[in-house]
Amino acid sequence: MVEAAPGRDGDPKAGLNGPLVSIGMPVRNAERHLREAIASLLAQDYTNFEVVISDNGSSDGTESICRELAGRDQRVSYHRSDQDRGAVWNFNQVFALAHGTYFMWAAHDDLRAPTYLSACVAELEAHPDAGLCCTDVEFIDEDGKAVPMWTAMIRPVGPTPRVRAGAIARSRYWLDVYALMRSPVLAQTTLAQPVWGFDVSIQLQMCLRASVRMVHEKLFLYRVDPAKTTQAVADTLGATASQGAIPVNWSAMALQLLGDVWRSPLGAVQRTALAVQLFVQLCVFNGLVGSGIRRDVFANMRAARRPGRVLALAAMAIAVLPVQNRLVRSVVRRARPRGATPQLQA
Repeated sequence: MVEAAPGRDGDPKAGLNGPLVSIGMPVRNAERHLREAIASLLAQDYTNFEVVISDNGSSDGTESICRELAGRDQRVSYHRSDQDRGAVWNFNQVFALAHGTYFMWAAHDDLRAPTYLSACVAELEAHPDAGLCCTDVEFIDEDGKAVPMWTAMIRPVGPTPRVRAGAIARSRYWLDVYALMRSPVLAQTTLAQPVWGFDVSIQLQMCLRASVRMVHEKLFLYRVDPAKTTQAVADTLGATASQGAIPVNWSAMALQLLGDVWRSPLGAVQRTALAVQLFVQLCVFNGLVGSGIRRDVFANMRAARRPGRVLALAAMAIAVLPVQNRLVRSVVRRARPRGATPQLQA
């Protein structure tokens, strides 16, 4: 776990124009949309923020773009690793380098409306019990044009951890890792772990520790990249020099989320009920996750070394396989609207 960066509490820049916001941007070979993404951050009408860029050994024009922008705007800082350490390391690195009361991850190709920060900061300042604030999302293509979603987003809002965890378990779009978060709450999580779906894990841990605020305006523009398949994403997560490649592994993701529930600060009875709820809603009735578990659960069982993990995976297989069979999946496919946008991957 990466600890909160030194100086985050009582940072001299915080409080000048409201609390300091840190925007962490992990990048690698990101030149295509990078200027536009950073420009949308620098155009925020909330001014007391920093943009922390961590370059994971880029070999294209990313370095020159970042150095140019950092030289022109003192709010931008650029940090470079000479080798690719993987996206998991880089996500944690930008948080370790941040100083803000609030923190937000930003991808190199997504955009934010000019009022994104001011709207989210206002919500979090008005609700000290909240750990995260998200907004409605506009999906855009490579040219910035709006594209439809094939299914509605389920957001992790609600009065209790049970309701928020249930929303995450039923979702197929997990984008709120890019929401504005309260840094001390984020520092209590495990941050990014070398497992498929680490972004979902972070969201769940935040939702188990604090409430979530929602701004009902499309202030976050998420770019849908046809090349961003599950395997393409997985290939960027780890690095051979550190933990090695991180495969697409839905069973491992489910076990990680169940572990997140058990490691949460909730009471034992509440954790048990939440773990059962998550198991049923995520593994059995979430078609995206369930179909993935059907494909990889037996390989994971053969590779497992601990008896507890074997038993957990066996229970997963027994629960999932009757539902994720060919007949049920064919019915779901036929019910999907024609021409719908392909589902986003974790």
